[in-house]
Amino acid sequence: MTKHNPFWKALIHFPIFPVDNAKQVLRIRRLFMASTAYLLCIIVAYCSYLAGMMEWQAIAGFLIIIPVINIVLYIVFRTGFNLRMADPSLTAIQMCAGILVAMYGLYFANESRGVLLLVYVIILLFGIFRLNYRSFLLISLFALLTYGVDIVLLHYFRAQKVNLHIEYLQLVVLAFVLVAFSVLGGYISALRQNLSISRSGLEKSIATIRELSIRDELTYVYNRRHLMDLLEYEKNRALRGGELFSIVMLDIDNFKEVNDQHGHLVGDKVLRTVTNAICHALRSTDFCGRYGGDEFLLVLTQTDIKEAMICAERVRSDIEQSLFPDLGEDFKITVSLGLTEYHVQEDIGKSIARADDAVYRAKKAGRNRLELVA
Repeated sequence: MTKHNPFWKALIHFPIFPVDNAKQVLRIRRLFMASTAYLLCIIVAYCSYLAGMMEWQAIAGFLIIIPVINIVLYIVFRTGFNLRMADPSLTAIQMCAGILVAMYGLYFANESRGVLLLVYVIILLFGIFRLNYRSFLLISLFALLTYGVDIVLLHYFRAQKVNLHIEYLQLVVLAFVLVAFSVLGGYISALRQNLSISRSGLEKSIATIRELSIRDELTYVYNRRHLMDLLEYEKNRALRGGELFSIVMLDIDNFKEVNDQHGHLVGDKVLRTVTNAICHALRSTDFCGRYGGDEFLLVLTQTDIKEAMICAERVRSDIEQSLFPDLGEDFKITVSLGLTEYHVQEDIGKSIARADDAVYRAKKAGRNRLELVA
């Protein structure tokens, strides 16, 4: 009966780690690592109890407090509630919880109290890669405050069992140790943050350099070298799946006259305007590159020659209608286009040569037109 209950079914199939958030998985793994450290503390406390240096109340309290803390933290992480916090890892909260557990255990420690103060240093180690200098100091201050509370409680309730002079000395020494550790931990954390920033900047720079290496610096479409790489990729895809593609060679009509009469700055503006018109007319799956000075190569992926004619004609029309306000209303630019379809297993150079031959026919037939060679 129980195994058919929806609640038990959900519980049995409930994943320990979230399946859609890698960072949350990492945070829960770290929580489990901290739980292991708690377990070691219980073992140490139990050994101290067997040696007569720890009272049984510490062990009993640990067996209640530690599981409660870890279960609550796991629920917070597993439900995603921690994502609302400034630090989703809850580093400071986990460290403070550990300090409170240490405070409880140290109260019931006898001769081993001085040695067990090292637990504070272990707790601070968990924040060495997350907390800054200020946060470290605040955590250290909290640790000193908890140990100070222990001393006050010992003074009022167990004065006959402790040497308060030693306790106060240990508090002073602990203060020096925690302050020094906070300075060192804050410095290491700052170094890590700077390295992270530098790495991020380096990755962006590499991405920018790579993008510049495949783009034409004037028109910002693909350069000829990268264009040929993309064509080889499309060729291999056609060989594997039989998906053909079409190639359009585009040449700007009378571009030399534009440079001669208006100068190269105007020529550059014409190239950029033509490029914008081409990119606007193409689909997101198509791509375009600058093949030569005023020649562009358009690759229409998964497109047969009939569909390619429609797209190429749209490109020609859009360029013809493009405006150049700085050069006057009568200033117009037209293009001649040559279209061909890739034949399976043929060399890409042959396909480009056919498109180039079609451009020559378009020029010879009067320009501002599309010609195709199947």
